[in-house]
Amino acid sequence: MFVRAVAELLIEYGAEVLIGDSPGGPFLEGRMKNIYRATGMEETAIATGAALNFNLKSFTVESKDSLLLNKIEMTDMINDVDKIINLPKLKTHGLTVFTGAVKNLFGLIPGTIKGEYHVRMPDVNDFSNALIDICEHIKPVLHLMDGIMAMEGAGPSSGVPKKANVIIASDNPHDLDKVACELIDLRVMDVPTLRLAFERGLTSGDITDVEIKGDSLEALRIRDFIKAPANSGRKRRIPKPIMTLLVKQLKSKPIFHNVKCIGCGDCELNCPPKAIVMMDRKPEVDYAKCISCFCCQELCPAKAIDIKRPLLSKIIFR
Repeated sequence: MFVRAVAELLIEYGAEVLIGDSPGGPFLEGRMKNIYRATGMEETAIATGAALNFNLKSFTVESKDSLLLNKIEMTDMINDVDKIINLPKLKTHGLTVFTGAVKNLFGLIPGTIKGEYHVRMPDVNDFSNALIDICEHIKPVLHLMDGIMAMEGAGPSSGVPKKANVIIASDNPHDLDKVACELIDLRVMDVPTLRLAFERGLTSGDITDVEIKGDSLEALRIRDFIKAPANSGRKRRIPKPIMTLLVKQLKSKPIFHNVKCIGCGDCELNCPPKAIVMMDRKPEVDYAKCISCFCCQELCPAKAIDIKRPLLSKIIFR
């Protein structure tokens, strides 16, 4: 396991390791125990001697250099460590197109607060700028991307495992994400966090500006990698007035499969705009309220939710 290997290496060098995350939904000790157990983190902690985070408090920090978030509510576990190492997974995402080093740091925002961010910033560009604000404030000392087994397709919850056999390391999260996108043939300007980081002067738009050590990009490139179906980042290419007129026709939306649904109600509980109501243990959706954040799809344990792109969107963004 990737996390275990990193923990073992750090402990070998004398570090005390704390493994932590804040998944979407309630940030509760019992739930975290179940998540650590299900993801193998409990086993990793036992095997390596690393600790698991159960500090469930949060605090607010001022971020004067941020573009959108002057104040950021974060999990208190960052106050329990001297340095942060970010371990993102190479995978697709319905809203942000790609999940990498920048997006992974959303895991430092308390679970229930994540939903508030989606409501406050329903536009993918605003949300992506907020992710960049969080990343620039935290500034981990190292980012290690696990691309040994990546995820393609309708990530994050309905994606398909894809063997990529790559580990990417960098102290610059934007350059790391840029290299990862190059490997899966995803254009940098189609990824909102990368395009906006470029506009903010945090990275260049040219992959040749990144110093590559180790195997060449060409040797590791995956040409048949399946992209996320929503592909939201490419909408920016359409002039804003036209986009305003077409937004309803272009907007992707979650589709619920009642046959697969187990009636757990996680989608209703974690829907930021409260657009989902459980009726007879099946979800009913008010699409007028839906902001296409896809939290429901991301958190559905039964993979009973798909993302549907309208035909017009497929034609324009193909």
